[in-house]
Amino acid sequence: MTQVDPVDQAAELVGREFAMAVVVFHEAVGRLLGLSAVERKCLDLLQRLGPVTAGAIGEHTGLTTGAVTRMVDRLSKAGYVQRCPDPHDRRKVVVQLLPNERMDALMATAFGPFVGDMTAIMGRYDDNELSAILDFVRSTTDALLANTRRVTRLDPARPDG
Repeated sequence: MTQVDPVDQAAELVGREFAMAVVVFHEAVGRLLGLSAVERKCLDLLQRLGPVTAGAIGEHTGLTTGAVTRMVDRLSKAGYVQRCPDPHDRRKVVVQLLPNERMDALMATAFGPFVGDMTAIMGRYDDNELSAILDFVRSTTDALLANTRRVTRLDPARPDG
């Protein structure tokens, strides 16, 4: 019988608890806006990147083209985004975040205390430790996106696959 390394077991548990906390937090924030966690994170993506194509949303989220199209349709109907001609290439369409004071106020309420908590946590580490932490988070993010794409391709119910 193979022995499980207690450090590996603890690391797996911490990772699972962390992932659960992130998903549950973003689901709660999404509910404030009447959105799913993925829809809410799409709005975050648009806030960070500005207007982008649906293809770019898919690249950043790991979602299929069909899933992105349906999500943009829902966000457009809810008044959060609009499709616009790409100013650099009129043959393309970009998805643009619309101004929304209600969303801004709810986001400030939801994230203000969290940002303060994260600032305090980050202040506990020196530059070398922060560099290692950020490398870990970036690498984990890349692995999550790659595995989202992989799992999405396996889904037999996927409408565009």
